[in-house]
Formats: sequence, C-alpha cells, structure tokens
Amino acid sequence: MSSLTKKQKETALIVLAVLFLIMISAYAYFMVYTPAKESREMSEQLFKSEREVLMALQEQLKALPEEERVSTSELQQRVSVEPLSELIVLQVEQAELLSESQVQTIDIAESPLELLYPVEGIENVQKIQTTVTFETADYAGITRFIREIEAMKRILIIDSIDFQSNGEVTSTEQEDAILEVTLSFSAFYRPDLIALADTLPKVDAPPPANKVDPLPKNDGVDLADRDESDEPADVEVDVDVTVDGEAAAAVPNANVAGAQTALFHKVVPGDTLYSISVKYYGGGEGVDLIRDANNMTDYTVKAGSTLTIPEKP
Repeated sequence: MSSLTKKQKETALIVLAVLFLIMISAYAYFMVYTPAKESREMSEQLFKSEREVLMALQEQLKALPEEERVSTSELQQRVSVEPLSELIVLQVEQAELLSESQVQTIDIAESPLELLYPVEGIENVQKIQTTVTFETADYAGITRFIREIEAMKRILIIDSIDFQSNGEVTSTEQEDAILEVTLSFSAFYRPDLIALADTLPKVDAPPPANKVDPLPKNDGVDLADRDESDEPADVEVDVDVTVDGEAAAAVPNANVAGAQTALFHKVVPGDTLYSISVKYYGGGEGVDLIRDANNMTDYTVKAGSTLTIPEKP
C-alpha cells in the first residue's frame, strides 16, 4: 500500500465511503422504510374498514325507532348513587302498617356486591343488606308484608324468609300463636357515579319520635335552625252553625252537623298516619278514616301540611 500514490489513496477512500453509504441506504430502505410503509398501508386499510363498519352501524341506528328517554332520577329510584336507607325504613314501616304486623328489629348493613362469576360493568355496585324481624298473627300477614316490600321501585332481591309454623290447634280454648318472622333482602347502589348526585331522589324522611336531626337532609334543609316558635301544633277550629243554616265561620273540608268542633292536625316532623291515628283514635283503625277525609292516594304525610281528623263512626 506504500507504493500507492496519494491520488490512488484518495480514490480508494472515496470508493469505500460510497460503498458504505450505499450499504447504509440499503439497510435503511429494507429494514426501516419498507416495514414502516407496509405498516402505514395496513393502518390505512384498517381505518377504511372500520370507517365502513361505523357508517353501516350509523345507518342501522337511524333506521331504529326512537325510544323514549329515561331520566337519571327515575333510574336512581331503582339503583341510586347513595344508599338511601331511609327509603327502605319507610317502606318497612308502610309494610308493617298495611300487614297489621309489629316490627321488632331492623338491621341494615352495607357491603360490596360479591358474585360467583365476575360480570363486566357492575364492579362498583354496593349492596345494602336489610334484615327485618316482625310479628304477625297469620300467614296472610307475612304475604302482605313481603308484597309491600317488593312494591318498591328499587331493584331488590329477597334473600331469605325464616319463620316457624304454629302447632296444630286441638281445642277451641287454644289461642292462635303469634308468628315471628325474619325477612332478609338486598338492595343496591352505585357510589362511583358521583356525577349524578344532583339527580338523587329527595327523601321526605322525618326524624324519629319527633326528635330534631342536627344534620341537614339531602334537600339542603337544616332542621337544627328551626326555632321552637316555628314548631307546628295541633289546630282546633270551631265552626258555629246558626239555626237558619248560615255558618258564622267557614272551614274547608269540615264535616258540619249542627254546632260542633272540627278537629285538624298539622303534621310535624316524625308524624306518620299510624302515629296520628293512635293519637286521636287510640289505634291504627283511624288510618283509612284520615285518608278518606283528606282524599289521600298513599300513606305518606308531609311535614307542614294540615289534615282533617274526622269523628270516629
């Protein structure tokens, strides 16, 4: 190589450099550019296919009949964002009243929903386990109680019903034994859907035994701020009827027979139809009388409303 001239050495270096560039270019073309080109072509073909599928689905969607939209508040009456255990307690109270039973205990526990096989879409569903122990006179009372619990709009599952049958009646002196029943059922809620909290159903759940709850209800009303002077009381209105039939004072929905006193009751937090009936009639037999006198379609009373209390027939 020492015999080569300087020009020959430069030519050789140029040739080697050209060969090296050709090899680098060939490597880049076959190992980088060609695979990238093929991948791009495949992506374009896949995009085209997916677009055709999307357009076909959109055409099918347009061809479907329009369905009525369901509001989120209605859906939350079935599966709510919060436990809403107050609604369960109110439903148990209504079942107790209509079935003429006596509730002994109510146990409510919250826990994650466990399934034998995982189901997509319900990973965040929580369960409210409710166990109610009540006493009733006969099997019809058990059936009526369960029917009223199942009447809830909320999705629920009856887990178990436990009771012991009465012994055989062998003489007329034997009294019918009271049936003690333990009913267990589950309801569900989705605490992860916090964006729907504004559409949560409002619960008109009064505090127990006329006690004031210091915490605000979910409708934003703080009962602790109420003054004692604002507490409603029973109202009695005298209706005087003259001989010629002209009333000195007119009272709506009052039953006037000669000169008598029409009794009204202003509902306070904690009142129920059953408690009002016990107050004025000594038992639950006045529930239907109060409902008929006030044209009520259900068994719910609202705090602040005034009810006409008819005379017991």
